[in-house]
Amino acid sequence: MSDYLFKGLAHIGIRAGDPQKCADFYCRRLGFRPYHQAEMGPVRLVFVENGGMVVEFVGIGDKPEGGAVDHIAIEVQGIEALAEELKAAGVRMDGPVASAPSLFPNGFKNVFFTGPAGERIELVDFSK
Repeated sequence: MSDYLFKGLAHIGIRAGDPQKCADFYCRRLGFRPYHQAEMGPVRLVFVENGGMVVEFVGIGDKPEGGAVDHIAIEVQGIEALAEELKAAGVRMDGPVASAPSLFPNGFKNVFFTGPAGERIELVDFSK
């Protein structure tokens, strides 16, 4: 038996030129809530949370080219309604909501868009 236990993802960290702007976007548009803020010398950290999922925006200057991570996958139900709401708020989707009925046992739907720090966000809906 191991002396450790994996309990799931703690958070996803994203480099951001303006961490508060990013946190505000996630709270206003994706239903997150403020979770924690901290400063460590010149580094500003802003955390948001939704459904046990925590995202940390790290303000240490400009964002790296192409964003700090490939994408963040957020599981949702009712993806079409959320995608329409985001579009109505001016968020540009990378394409329409796509369906992949054979990729997972019960299939799924997804759509990608870019957040304010340059990060790719994927919404994933496993519900039928």
